[in-house]
Amino acid sequence: MRNALVPLLGLVLSIPFLSARVVVLAQQSPANGAIAGAGATTTSQFVDPAGGLSVNQLVQLALSRNADLMATRQRTVEAQGLLRQAGFRPNPVIETEFGSGSPIGNPGEREFSVGYGHVFELGSKRARRVDVGRAGLDLARLEISDRERTLRAELQDRYIAAMAAIRNLEAVAQQFEVTQQSLAVTQRRVSEGESPRVEQMILQAEVGRLEADRLLLASEVQQEMLALRVVAGMELSEPLALQPEGDRPPAGLTLDAALERGLASRPDLAAARGEETRSGAEVRLARAERVPDVAALVRYTDSRSSFSQFGFTASGALAQVRDHDRVLFGGLSITLPLLSRNQGQIEAARARETAAVLRRQHITRSIEAEIRGAYGRYLAARQAVEVFSKTVIQPAQESVTVLRASYTAGEVRLFDVLTEQRRLIDTQKAYTEAIRQEALARVALERAIGVPLQ
Repeated sequence: MRNALVPLLGLVLSIPFLSARVVVLAQQSPANGAIAGAGATTTSQFVDPAGGLSVNQLVQLALSRNADLMATRQRTVEAQGLLRQAGFRPNPVIETEFGSGSPIGNPGEREFSVGYGHVFELGSKRARRVDVGRAGLDLARLEISDRERTLRAELQDRYIAAMAAIRNLEAVAQQFEVTQQSLAVTQRRVSEGESPRVEQMILQAEVGRLEADRLLLASEVQQEMLALRVVAGMELSEPLALQPEGDRPPAGLTLDAALERGLASRPDLAAARGEETRSGAEVRLARAERVPDVAALVRYTDSRSSFSQFGFTASGALAQVRDHDRVLFGGLSITLPLLSRNQGQIEAARARETAAVLRRQHITRSIEAEIRGAYGRYLAARQAVEVFSKTVIQPAQESVTVLRASYTAGEVRLFDVLTEQRRLIDTQKAYTEAIRQEALARVALERAIGVPLQ
């Protein structure tokens, strides 16, 4: 799937972070050596521009390995089995009987019979069952398509969350590194008597605070990566590094075009129409089942009886009287529809058909509202990112740079530098949140429309 993400990683990698140097500086700090040695984490283990997995690759991985999607795909196998079963005709019946009078003291009585019964379905019941089965199979396929749609969006959401966490971690790591450098300068100035020791103590506390933030953000990144593995169908211990994706142009799509495309491509709406088709087929099947079937029966009976009397045969010999009969029966059986004409099933099927129509109407209105909301959210998020990138981020970065240089030259107070630095971190986090919201809004719009934005 193309266009899975806004430029979260591009913005992360555009900042000249030196993560390895951060770890070294943290380990050299006398105030925070134990902390840094225990939890120093860089984003290089989560990001690999050359060999990492892109969003498209993660989507394909999820489509082939996500257990919930694989379970949903079994609906097709189930529907195929039901369709196959619907096409079978009723099985014939073979009956056989044997009777003897010996157990009740009449050993001369013997009877054997064998019969064959066949049911002839009337009212096109088999064709109506097949119609219901085919509609069920189409519906199962549409349900799978809809699950794939939501899975793509879910994976993109998790990817965006992971990238936002990585970018926040990088922002704090950058400030941590610069503060470490400021601490080194201040330590030198304190040793030379040019600065009071309280400034060194303040910077050491600031380094510790940034290290604590970095540890928490690193844990957040780990959690987001675990959630991403689950959605992608990966083992939790399986290595995973993400590949950055560049910026994407604005979605060149009007609201009317988005509505038209969404109503034409959403698989859940198509599934609602398919449910209407299936419920209509169920109504026709219920009507067909009120027609009684005809059962035809053929039976052959061989009956032998012996009596205590004696008589003469045709040749004049004396013999016990016996009787031997062979009889062939044939008949038809039909249920008289006097009381039940399947009225209840027909009524229930009609109710399901009405419910399917109402549900389709509700889904149609819901999709329209979802597209309108997602479209407005995307436009607002895109504008917010443009405001940040054009009027907020660069002045905030330049302000901190100027203040640090002024502090090094002894022209401003340390408190002013730290205040502006914290404001920059907050601004960078707000910018990251704006980027994340734009990415989520684009994913939501794609999910609402049902197809990727070009």
